Amino acid sequence: MTLSEKELQHFKYPIAVPGIGIDMQDKLKNARVLVVGAGGLGSPVLQYLSASGVGVIGIADYGVINDEDMHRQPVYQMQDIRKHKAKMAASRLWAVNPYTKHYPMLVQAKPENIALLLPGFDLVIDCTQHQPTHLLLNDACVKHDLPLVIGEVHNWQAWYGGFNILLPDGSRSATYRCALPLTEEYRNFDAGALGATHGATGMHIVLEVIKYLIEVPGGLAGKLYGIDYLHNLTTVHELAVNAEVLENTRTAGILTADEYGLEIVPDVED
Repeated sequence: MTLSEKELQHFKYPIAVPGIGIDMQDKLKNARVLVVGAGGLGSPVLQYLSASGVGVIGIADYGVINDEDMHRQPVYQMQDIRKHKAKMAASRLWAVNPYTKHYPMLVQAKPENIALLLPGFDLVIDCTQHQPTHLLLNDACVKHDLPLVIGEVHNWQAWYGGFNILLPDGSRSATYRCALPLTEEYRNFDAGALGATHGATGMHIVLEVIKYLIEVPGGLAGKLYGIDYLHNLTTVHELAVNAEVLENTRTAGILTADEYGLEIVPDVED
């Protein structure tokens, strides 16, 4: 797959960045990324993944757009309220970058369909900010040997990390389950949400994903980034594979919805 003349014009400034060039922009065009969750965190992730020229983006979300969420979901417009997030995100993203293929999937990620959602993608980004879904996607990505990126934002605190990423020696980096004790330290369920913290975290995630897709060494693999926006502090945690946890995950495979604590919602009637 090569960039067309129109794409070369559209992406002329990214291509001019040292280390990018036409070859790296072409790598982005060949990339296929699944984003699960098109809300507060998924919105900026989707916007800049698409704008950067990632070739195929799957958008999995069964929810609808609400007025009270607009402050942190700038991919949508007021006339989109009560419409399906995945469909409207695909429409709005295409309006900015028609060269990316945006595929809306009006489904909930659940044990019964997870094997159908993942094939064909190079990377999964979990923007649901939902622990049961994190665990489901983690187990599915371990089973299917897919890299997984997860992020969460809680008030002024946020974290994101790369899991199950292939390393130069052929092994894979720590899984989300390996990092659970650490992620719990960033969990804060006080009321409220700031749009800017979601946007900033989404930008961090997209930058690291772009570097991963164009094969810049380091970055996401085996790391978890914790951010305190109130005090402008970032902490980089080095993750280690927990062999026992990994073996248990591989042995157990995909669990039931009850075991994940996942509440199943009715399928969307489009």
